[in-house]
Amino acid sequence: MTNVESSVTVRIASAADLEALVRLAVAFRDHLTHVTPSEEAFRVSIAQLLQDTGVEFFVGCDDRGARLGYVQCRYRYSAWVSGLEAELEDVFVVPAARRRGVGRQLIEFALNRARENGCRSIGLNTNERKLEALALYRTFGFRSERPRWAGGRQLWLDRSLEAR
Repeated sequence: MTNVESSVTVRIASAADLEALVRLAVAFRDHLTHVTPSEEAFRVSIAQLLQDTGVEFFVGCDDRGARLGYVQCRYRYSAWVSGLEAELEDVFVVPAARRRGVGRQLIEFALNRARENGCRSIGLNTNERKLEALALYRTFGFRSERPRWAGGRQLWLDRSLEAR
């Protein structure tokens, strides 16, 4: 296996990256074995998010410009930290580029960008069965146990608001 880490460039995505981001999001959806959102729904959503000042996409590209992965990062003010928080909403690397440093570089870029934006904390939501991803996130200090909750574990709970 070749080491692509040195030949990967991570940068902030722009509107010119829309179609590449759509392809990556569709690949992520397929990896999760979901059937929605559709490609067109991703196109509309990502185009809107690229214009949102509270959202950034970061893309990892090889030396030929091929997009190997992406991160979607949201920024919001929190009363609990009296400042900005960042959330890594999506972290995805194409299967052919996994275990070669691409995810690590994307996360490092996102952490640095959050610091540049003055964020006081950063979080992400993941599945407890994604053991390799969890191991990677833990190397960066991400934890589910929260000091402000006396060591209690953070849980992300959600529900649909669509009509049943």
